[in-house]
Amino acid sequence: MTLGKLIGSGNTAEVYEWGENEVIKLFEQRIPESLVDGEYQSNMLIQGLQLPSPLVKGKTEIDGKKAIIYEKINGNSLTKQLTRNPFAIRDKAKLFSQLHRQIHEKDGAALPKQTTYLTRNIQYTDLLTSKEKQSICDFLKQLPEGNQVCHGDFHPDNILVFKKQVKVIDWMTATCGNPLGDIARTYIILKHAYLPKNMPAFVRASLERVRNRFCTYYLEEYRTQASFTLEDLEKWTIPVMAARLIEGVHPDEKAVLLEETRNLLKKYFSH
Repeated sequence: MTLGKLIGSGNTAEVYEWGENEVIKLFEQRIPESLVDGEYQSNMLIQGLQLPSPLVKGKTEIDGKKAIIYEKINGNSLTKQLTRNPFAIRDKAKLFSQLHRQIHEKDGAALPKQTTYLTRNIQYTDLLTSKEKQSICDFLKQLPEGNQVCHGDFHPDNILVFKKQVKVIDWMTATCGNPLGDIARTYIILKHAYLPKNMPAFVRASLERVRNRFCTYYLEEYRTQASFTLEDLEKWTIPVMAARLIEGVHPDEKAVLLEETRNLLKKYFSH
């Protein structure tokens, strides 16, 4: 079978149509086989927990690139829905929040540990000093671990909606841990995702308003069912932002994350 139409791309892979009822996620050659296998195993575990994710159909290899085959979901991302109808922002944020809570209600014991994943990524970055990395890792050890399923990259682009059907995709970094760490990751992406500088100023301002409001509504809704303070969340943003510094995000976004991480380090370690 040959690759069909390209329907999506990200930092690690491209997604193509694969026949009529399936899609194939073709990973970049630089992505280690262990990560691809990790995503495959994580998706199998998520399926077993009956969470709303696309069914995994198998693994294959095309021109030296590893690939995973999934069922095809005929839907649009939550991001596209928000772009088309920004007036539905509160309802979409409520759906988004409820979906995240649904994931966090599941026992994640069979998944890799969140703290192990974060610690490894923090240690790999060359943007922080050795002393800063050690301080952050020590700080992470003081935070409560938790044993719930954490998606690891939960944002509107990874939510597909078709009529009343909703599916969550991209479980490569799913872990077992504290939902606050997962919420912190979502918060950081919503607040700091890079917007191109050549974008018209009014469009940029509009997008910033929409995502800030979406983030506010998301947290408000989540906190109606879970008791945590914004300070609890802020503490988790320190290791999560530091861990994101090794990812393939825009240099301008990394600069913001680095500055924010250092500001919070000063706040919590200046005593």
